Amino acid sequence: MMRLRRVSKHVKDQNWAAVVLDFAIVVAGILIAFQITSWSEARQDRREEQRYLAELATNLKADLTQARAGQQVSLQRLSAAEAILEEAAPGYDRLPFFAAIGEDLPPLGIVADYPYAHLTSYYFMIISSSTFEELIQTGNIGVLSNRDLVMELTDYYHRLDRQRGDDDLILTQAEGMLDWARENGVGMGDRATLEETVSRALTDDEFLGFVKMAGFLANWQYDSLAGIEAEAEELLAAVEAELKDR
Repeated sequence: MMRLRRVSKHVKDQNWAAVVLDFAIVVAGILIAFQITSWSEARQDRREEQRYLAELATNLKADLTQARAGQQVSLQRLSAAEAILEEAAPGYDRLPFFAAIGEDLPPLGIVADYPYAHLTSYYFMIISSSTFEELIQTGNIGVLSNRDLVMELTDYYHRLDRQRGDDDLILTQAEGMLDWARENGVGMGDRATLEETVSRALTDDEFLGFVKMAGFLANWQYDSLAGIEAEAEELLAAVEAELKDR
């Protein structure tokens, strides 16, 4: 207010040099205020970015745990199916369009005692996407300064959304097996030897078809979860690198 009074006085006195000086001081003050505000907002954005990156890393680690656990369940199911098919359908092979499994199938162990349970033990991955969803819903996605990382995160979470659709399809296939079990008086907790399940597969084409389907779905799910694991590992490395740079 005092500065404005001085400008008015200088105008009345026609002291143009003083008017220009006062005006320059006012403009400079406004620009400095804007700069301070911008600098403060930038610092706040960087703090928010660090927080979001740390939370994204936590989510990705949880996804890795889930994907790896799911692969082990898939391998157990595949082991149970292939043990039966080796005897009941020796000419049946894994389909070539799945990536090769880079590890040995686990030993049957307890799987051999409860084949019906393991043939229908489908794994449903619990996805940790809370941080990315918050970024989208709040409009804070712009806080992440690495735009390539934003695109990679977007592609990754779209893939996880598609995984939910795959899970629904797998559940539909499992329901057919459960219907067969109910109609034939078979419980998921029923014990059966490998010889008994092979004998059933040799005499019951519907059951043999379900065993083949269980093997196919186990291979499919393993392949899908292995892809998610690889993508999550790459993203986690990228997120952690961003954290180190901040």
